[in-house]
Amino acid sequence: HKFLGGPGSSGVLVFNKKLYKNRIPDHPGGGTVTYTNPWGDHVYFDDIEIREDGGTPGFLQAIRTALAIRLKEQMGVEKIHAREEELVQLAFQGLQEVPGLQILGDTVSPRIGVISFYLEGIHHNLVVQLLNDRFGIQVRGGCSCAGTYGHYLLNVSKEESYGIKEKIDMGDMSYKPGWVRLSLHPTMTNAELELVIQALQELTAHVEDWSKDYGFDPHTNEFYHRHSRITEERYESWFDL
Repeated sequence: HKFLGGPGSSGVLVFNKKLYKNRIPDHPGGGTVTYTNPWGDHVYFDDIEIREDGGTPGFLQAIRTALAIRLKEQMGVEKIHAREEELVQLAFQGLQEVPGLQILGDTVSPRIGVISFYLEGIHHNLVVQLLNDRFGIQVRGGCSCAGTYGHYLLNVSKEESYGIKEKIDMGDMSYKPGWVRLSLHPTMTNAELELVIQALQELTAHVEDWSKDYGFDPHTNEFYHRHSRITEERYESWFDL
């Protein structure tokens, strides 16, 4: 699903069939058996792919997967890698010019085109929301499913960590730290990357004014536009019975 054209495709699991020990499929269903009767007898297919793929196969998803893989092969892995490395270097140069921006992790090369950072004094999820609403730029905020590594990156001590956990246990997520994750795709143009850098520069310059349009929900650790709640209530009213 990370490939170009991949969202909406199915996953592909590849493993050595010698590792397969299941006598019963993980999800038994139609198409996994060769024989059944009313007295509880049944025989599963010997073919692992068939017996583990119960129900109607995801034909469209499988076709999309094949097309995404084919497109990746046509682009060429070496060219993808070269362009990604070029974008990473341009991103590092530009991000270092943004006031208060701290890049997390190493800035060495070669590396994949994923850059995590935070802006000093600005909540990471506010950065995410403002980039989306003001510039149409989508980035991800949070700990990127790497909370343990995040302790190291953000220098969170054991005492601080347990303090954060106590707040979370009480339903307050506002103390949970995080960062902004920017993903660079080889099809991204230099102009698009420059727009991201410019957007971050404008954000840091105007955040105090722009943030007045937003509220903060400590239960989700997220920001919302003050008019969005009115829209949500209107949507919910459509389904009131």
